[in-house]
Amino acid sequence: MLLRLPRPGEEVYRFQGPLSEARVASRPNRFTVYLEGGGACHLHDPGRLEELIYRGNRVLIRPTGGAKTSCSVTAAWSNGRWVVVDSRVHNVIASRLLPPCSQPEVRVGRSRLDFKYDDTYVEVKGCTLVVDGVALFPDAPTERGRRHVEELIRLREEGHGAGLLFLVMRDDATCLRPNELTDPGFAEALRRAVAAGVEVEALAFRLEGERIVFSGRLGLC
Repeated sequence: MLLRLPRPGEEVYRFQGPLSEARVASRPNRFTVYLEGGGACHLHDPGRLEELIYRGNRVLIRPTGGAKTSCSVTAAWSNGRWVVVDSRVHNVIASRLLPPCSQPEVRVGRSRLDFKYDDTYVEVKGCTLVVDGVALFPDAPTERGRRHVEELIRLREEGHGAGLLFLVMRDDATCLRPNELTDPGFAEALRRAVAAGVEVEALAFRLEGERIVFSGRLGLC
């Protein structure tokens, strides 16, 4: 997988602010967060985020237009740092790391993979869960994610290039591994992918002000 890795501390994305701090009152559904003091924000992340989005926790929000909300949750506080929880940034960041010729949203079999360049297919996954220094993916069962990995295995077995790129949106992990307890099916598929020759990369980032900056490369645990 061809990656144009930035230098540690280099900006890879900038939010259109201003970012302001609020506290969570409740999360009535996957995509809505009510704030203490009133108001509702959009949360663009389908994960459980139980360790990040809970009553009383600090979040950063920014103004955005929507049919039912006027803001988006950008990050949540955990382990002394802000963790980016807006999954809309993942493919934007990935597009800046992959070759300029990369095509987005490529239909393959029953799935749509995130990128293709030359004869290599790449799927991008965002990770926000870290436990004892280990980044874990996924934080909720993901049939879609498992299917993507299986498509990459099939492509690799057919002679194509295939890569899986994990973007860890916090800088307190030393390595990444599949979350076996939450989704054993995905974990088994990832092990088969590595054995089949699918390239797996994990990169860590951190939020500094309104900027997401590159933190470093992570290995697999």
